[in-house]
Amino acid sequence: MVVASLAAVGGLSAWTTAGYAGSPANIEVREARVLLPVMPGRDTNAYFHIVNTGGAPDRLRSVSSSAASDPKLTTHRMNAANGAYRERSGSVEIPAKGEVAMSPQGSAVTLRSDPSWRPGSRVTFTLDFQRSGTVTVQALVRPVTLGSTP
Repeated sequence: MVVASLAAVGGLSAWTTAGYAGSPANIEVREARVLLPVMPGRDTNAYFHIVNTGGAPDRLRSVSSSAASDPKLTTHRMNAANGAYRERSGSVEIPAKGEVAMSPQGSAVTLRSDPSWRPGSRVTFTLDFQRSGTVTVQALVRPVTLGSTP
């Protein structure tokens, strides 16, 4: 019991000394992009590079947009036949002093594109975080290109 208590006090002391005690999540979205589908009006993906410079983790709970239909958080999956698909995910964890770079191989926001989008168009998204509240960002519409990571 004494050893466990000393270990807990030591851990809390180290946490406080490192500057994490009382440090809330601090979310920044450093990049936002939407892929322009080959066929206008089809489903596509948006990707966000989210950085948490704070000392507490946060969670992206949902994404909305007035310019895009039905955006939902998804994650990349593979089936037994090596076929890729997207599965709806409840949320995305953003670790303390960490980051998440959404990608085709990981987390993304899947949505129905607007047929009027062109390369260079901007789409406004509102990201809802558990601790940080809402963050509104402009995502750049980019064409899909072979051999490059969007």
